[in-house]
Amino acid sequence: MTIDNATQIEFWNGETGRNWVTHDALMEAMLQPLGESVMDTLAPQPGEHVLDIGCGCGHTSLSLADRVGAKGSVEGVDISAPMLAVASQLAAERNAEHASIQFHEADAQTHTFDPERYDVVFSRFGVMFFEDPVAAFANIRGALRKSGRLAFCCWQPRAVNPFMTVPAMAALELLPAPPEMPPRTPGPFAFEEADYIMEILTSAGFGSVAVTPLQQPLTFGRGLSLTDIVERLVQIGPIAQMVREASEDLQQPVRDKVIDAVAPFYTEDAGMTLDGQFWQVTARR
Repeated sequence: MTIDNATQIEFWNGETGRNWVTHDALMEAMLQPLGESVMDTLAPQPGEHVLDIGCGCGHTSLSLADRVGAKGSVEGVDISAPMLAVASQLAAERNAEHASIQFHEADAQTHTFDPERYDVVFSRFGVMFFEDPVAAFANIRGALRKSGRLAFCCWQPRAVNPFMTVPAMAALELLPAPPEMPPRTPGPFAFEEADYIMEILTSAGFGSVAVTPLQQPLTFGRGLSLTDIVERLVQIGPIAQMVREASEDLQQPVRDKVIDAVAPFYTEDAGMTLDGQFWQVTARR
């Protein structure tokens, strides 16, 4: 079973994309340290030209622009028009001396990139949704200059990520389990197997492929009450779809279950903090 690219485009331009925009600051605060860690490994240099795959609301592109400086450039691509609108607005507010930043609504699997245009390619959770990942990475590789560098991060299995499992297991005490997706189905956990990532990138023509574990605590909802945090999880987190589809009489009981489950991981100052387990992936053309 696969999820075709057209379905992904519809998904990220619908309610999910709009919800992400609504909660952009909350999500960025949680994910930003992880992206910065991968950027440190990628080490974009002043004057380099960067492609940011799945750039979303543009925060990673702005950070990459700071690293490559005024003589460099960053191109962010994403399939979500609502998120790209935020990215363009943020870029427009920057000072002129920063690197050139452009955003394009495009599918990196099929988009015609300028050949050998970029020195580096980066992605923070933007590459696990391709219908044909080998074709997608072959296309991306063609956009890299000789010896160009690739770095991205993706989720390790759901089971080792309490941010995904703790709220979900609580909700499942009252709600039916959603259909189980086959392994490697395009989605957040498509790349949970390190060997599969190696296979994809090698088949796409990349060399020097390395897949290394990356641990990063995920802090969600700093400054919010526990009740408010759970409400955000219902709107944008790992239980959002389950709760949206639940009957009215279960809405509050499910929230109460999740509040009890995440309370041990909550402090008033930090919000909810749960461990995160990811893969950091690097390769060269």
